[in-house]
Amino acid sequence: MTCPSGFPPWSVIIFLAILCGCHGDRTKLGVVHDGGEKDVLVAMTSSVKGLNSSKDLINFQIDARSRDCPLYQVPIQEPLHALILMAPLPSSCTCGVADGPQLPPVIVRMYQPDPDTPALRSRVLDMFPSPEQLATMLFDVMEALGWRETYMLYNKRSEFYSCFLAMLNEAASRMFHLWSQEIPADKEDGDGLGAILYDVSTAGRNVLLMTSVDVVEVILDKAADMLLLTSESRWIVTSFDVRETQLRSARSSGAHLTLLRPFPETDPSWGRVPPDGQMSYRMRLVLDAVKLVTSLSLDLGTNSRRSHTVESAPKSMNCRSGMRNYLSKLNVFQDIFSGFSGHVSFDSCGKRKNVTVFAHEYVGGKSKQVGTWTLEGTTGFQQKWQRPTDIQHLSGRHLRVYGRQNKPFFMKKTAGKRGEVGSTPYHGYLLDLLEMLATRLNFTWDITVGSRGDGSMKKIFDSGKYDMALSPYSLRPAYHGKIEFSIPLITRGYFLTMKKPNRLDKQGIFQFMDPFSGEVWLSFVAAAVGVSLALAANGRLNPYEWSKAARRGEVSGEEAGNLSLVNSLWSIYGAAVSQGQEFLPRSATGRVIAGTWWFFILVIIASYTANLAAFLSKTSADRSIRSLADLAGQTDVPYGTYKGYTLVKFLKKSQEEPFKTIGRYLDKNSDEVLLESGQSFERAAKGDYIFISPTTYEYEILNERCDMVILTEEYFFKYQAALPFPLGSPYRMEINLALMNMTETGQMDLLNNRWFNKKKYKCYTGSTESDGVLGLENLNGIFYYLMLGTGVAMLASCLEWLHFRCKKSGSRNDGPSEPAS
Repeated sequence: MTCPSGFPPWSVIIFLAILCGCHGDRTKLGVVHDGGEKDVLVAMTSSVKGLNSSKDLINFQIDARSRDCPLYQVPIQEPLHALILMAPLPSSCTCGVADGPQLPPVIVRMYQPDPDTPALRSRVLDMFPSPEQLATMLFDVMEALGWRETYMLYNKRSEFYSCFLAMLNEAASRMFHLWSQEIPADKEDGDGLGAILYDVSTAGRNVLLMTSVDVVEVILDKAADMLLLTSESRWIVTSFDVRETQLRSARSSGAHLTLLRPFPETDPSWGRVPPDGQMSYRMRLVLDAVKLVTSLSLDLGTNSRRSHTVESAPKSMNCRSGMRNYLSKLNVFQDIFSGFSGHVSFDSCGKRKNVTVFAHEYVGGKSKQVGTWTLEGTTGFQQKWQRPTDIQHLSGRHLRVYGRQNKPFFMKKTAGKRGEVGSTPYHGYLLDLLEMLATRLNFTWDITVGSRGDGSMKKIFDSGKYDMALSPYSLRPAYHGKIEFSIPLITRGYFLTMKKPNRLDKQGIFQFMDPFSGEVWLSFVAAAVGVSLALAANGRLNPYEWSKAARRGEVSGEEAGNLSLVNSLWSIYGAAVSQGQEFLPRSATGRVIAGTWWFFILVIIASYTANLAAFLSKTSADRSIRSLADLAGQTDVPYGTYKGYTLVKFLKKSQEEPFKTIGRYLDKNSDEVLLESGQSFERAAKGDYIFISPTTYEYEILNERCDMVILTEEYFFKYQAALPFPLGSPYRMEINLALMNMTETGQMDLLNNRWFNKKKYKCYTGSTESDGVLGLENLNGIFYYLMLGTGVAMLASCLEWLHFRCKKSGSRNDGPSEPAS
């Protein structure tokens, strides 16, 4: 058999303690650990010294880079009598008799090994309960509590992880519904943990928290935020070392937590208790292991001498079978003593027996023992277990509330025409919410109005003067561990705002002439007049035109003036406006002139039409910018925000568009566009500046500043806002349950509609559905032109009528006289 020579990447330290009992034999004890748990080693050293009459302790450290078994460093002439394993030995210590070192006759193990771990060539005593015992204990306790299903959250660092397979087998044999979800190390906090707990919240099952002690508080804090700790919640926390200080989130929630304690409430008198009175289960096992070896010191010395004879040594074994019936006369299978980890005794297989686990109920910040589990089953649960009842902390209470003005959440009323403000000078979303909660939960309140100069909310709550606050606080990680929150009330975020542009500022009655410059229009008029003159001259001089043809009698005399100067101008104008040329030339020269003009007009009209559409439908910034992508894609209007917003940090660090472009712009122009919050708002109100605004200013813009416009329909960089509470508030969970009920019955929707329905605000303009549609302001000039032309025509009509009447009267007066008789 080939033995692997690898060595674990930890520092292995062996403590050699010479224990001298009253019988005079010397017992050598070694302890192997992974270099950590210094507090456990200190307690073990103290215990060895207290139990060792010679008070002799020898220790040395083995280099972690060594490829050999550290037990080779133990002199063969002075072998160990016992070995305490706080960490697994490398495989070179366990593989093959010929290759392996001399192991002590007794090994006391502090952990449950993996199923594939090679057996040791010694009698192994397991201080830690077996996986089967742990699995049986957990299911017995759950059934005693009336559970028939559970959702198990676990991580691989838990001392209970060794019983994971045994749990699955036990659940199958009992037909117990068990769902399990691992919490990986990279998801023990933040969104990853929230996603895992969300599955628990949707399942609505009892929760078995089988994780290492270091993440219990984090998980419970997150569960409290997600309303998984309520008066209807049932949790079992398996970690033996969890302290009540880590259960702060459940203290006022009404949730019932079951804690497991595999050791008595009163510690034995023979050991030394740490100054703070707190001992981990690991430390308790080590102290009991030292006591165990001390109790067996006589048998260890005698059997060790016997085991080193050739006749008594085992002849064959392998790494899997272990040594059976070895040291069969060693009296370690009887009741020995009561230790820090409970009653210490072992069965014939070296497994811990007489294991006792005490179940404690933790609710309302208080803990008491409610049941006991032994290998025979559970006792005491049915008699002492109290089913949860709804806790009413608020009924009949008077709350002291702190408020900060923040529109529209909490603000001062505007006096009426007669100066009245009603029974209270304040109103707002949160004040209405407080009144609804007070009616529902039967409490009274008074409010103290403060300001930002009062300091942080943590400082205000630490003063002990207030039970809650009326101020919408964002659910940010920065507040974790400082204050607590209600469930989210509303979604807030950021939007884009600017001064509402006056659309008539840059428009005139002759806007329809904007597609061409003044020079083009003058050139066009000059061209029309020039072509008209050319046609008129050709019509008078060319022998093939109407004038000469009329003289020759080829056409009627009325057609002689078809291409006069006036008629040429009229024909050129008719062709220019696509109405056709009324009088066409007869000569080839005239036709060339007319055809050239028509092609010229074709190009001019096409250019004008295309440009006119663009000019008339040209949108301003308030219509063209609807998102951050639009903002990043334009350079005409500067934009900025308050330099202290969290959004600024996000934009500067982002590597994705459009955030990256905006972040670069803000960083490059920081002196000009990153201002104080109030300065940015006022600059936007003056014009030619877009403010990336928080929703703090939304109410003011929609209700008071009708000269400003909100560009974006949806918020970006969103966050949830909630009510803040002091840490450990006894009222938070009850208020949260009330808020959930109000949400379910639609009362929160009514409240939100009352204060956050934008259509109710007087300055709300709604979505710009008419973007791209031409209004009268775009085309008023052409109407003026029409009215002017019509007026001139009417005047000309009057003049023509007068001219005709005068001419007719003159012709009558100048007529021939009657002949004389």
